[in-house]
Amino acid sequence: MRPVKVLISAIACNPYLGSESHFGSMAVKCLARDHEVCVITTSRDQPDMEKAAAAGLVPPGVRYFYAGKYKPWHPNRMRARIQGWFEYVDFVGDSLEVARELHHREKFDLVHHLTYTTARVASPMWRLGIPFVYGPVCGNEPFPFRLFPVLSSSGVAFELARKLHNAYARRSLAVRRSIQQADHIFASTDEAEGLMATVRGSMARISLLSPAFYTAEQVAAFSRFVPEKKVDGLLRIYVAGHLSSNKCVALAFQALALVKKSGVKFRYHLGAGGPELAHLKRLAVKLGLTDEIQFGGGLSREDYQKELGETHIFLLPSMRETVGLTMMEAMLAGAVPVVADNAGPRLTVTPECGYKIPVTTPAQMAAEIAGVIIAIDRDRNIITQKGRAASQRIATHYTDERYRQTVNAVYQSVTARHRG
Repeated sequence: MRPVKVLISAIACNPYLGSESHFGSMAVKCLARDHEVCVITTSRDQPDMEKAAAAGLVPPGVRYFYAGKYKPWHPNRMRARIQGWFEYVDFVGDSLEVARELHHREKFDLVHHLTYTTARVASPMWRLGIPFVYGPVCGNEPFPFRLFPVLSSSGVAFELARKLHNAYARRSLAVRRSIQQADHIFASTDEAEGLMATVRGSMARISLLSPAFYTAEQVAAFSRFVPEKKVDGLLRIYVAGHLSSNKCVALAFQALALVKKSGVKFRYHLGAGGPELAHLKRLAVKLGLTDEIQFGGGLSREDYQKELGETHIFLLPSMRETVGLTMMEAMLAGAVPVVADNAGPRLTVTPECGYKIPVTTPAQMAAEIAGVIIAIDRDRNIITQKGRAASQRIATHYTDERYRQTVNAVYQSVTARHRG
């Protein structure tokens, strides 16, 4: 397609960080292959971005500009999470003024709000008066009240606050206008796609797009373990990522207590930390799983890949997982995903490569998860068959080339429509 001059709004775009920052950094690198790209990101990350540019981690020609204010992170993980939320709201307001100044000087062809893309906070970028691409949008994924008993008290408080904020956001004029004014919206989940269509009154110019994708080099780095994966011995189960309330790891613990009673020998490695960690450690003791559950992350990239290469099952019944970055990497490495039939994993995991547990009650979900794990332990060929299918699923459906072609087609469409 014809190259365009793109302004990207991405508070999370730091190549040294994971999750949203990983998505933002990868997207900028991908889109910079075809277009002239300027990025507005958080002033918190300015030292890292300057370091990344000096290290060659920023594509040539990509220019970064900074918005928002910040303070050192609060040592309490939950309070730091709330702090980050208010920091994002401040960034959104400040970034519009930065964008206006840049557009006056640079004359962009379009603006793309890339990260964060929660449906609870409006993007003001449509006000620039140029084609506006929004997303992949998330944030409408539900957490059922019937699963609240598996959470810590702080987790319950957080999920209640999120539900209230979701209800408020759906009625916010600013949020609704940013959705309605977008020339195209990418949604990352079915739930987000449905919300966007409801607000816009139509499915027109809304499409699903995963923010996660992999280059050929990344695919090779993880999938190299698949041909020689050993499936005998201790059943190895893994999860990593931020252990927040929505991950429902406590539900996985309840399932594993049933697995242990059946006589299955396993290890569940939680290579992560987060606000639910103390609650989970207490629960492991209560359920008699201290010998089976290993807490602790801090792995190097090479050791992390090796851990996934030795993993048989990726277990995470998260209730509002937008994508599941570690899940996808575990799948690339030949692990069988066992996830909740909800949000992002619902779109990624198929019956051929893994298991999606229906969202019901804690007791029923725990029993179904346990049944799956026991069945896998009894027939280790499942690991080989579904693990290979899982690796192939990510390697073929979540590529940088597919992401690039999808976004480029939208860029071409919205700019042509404005020219016409």
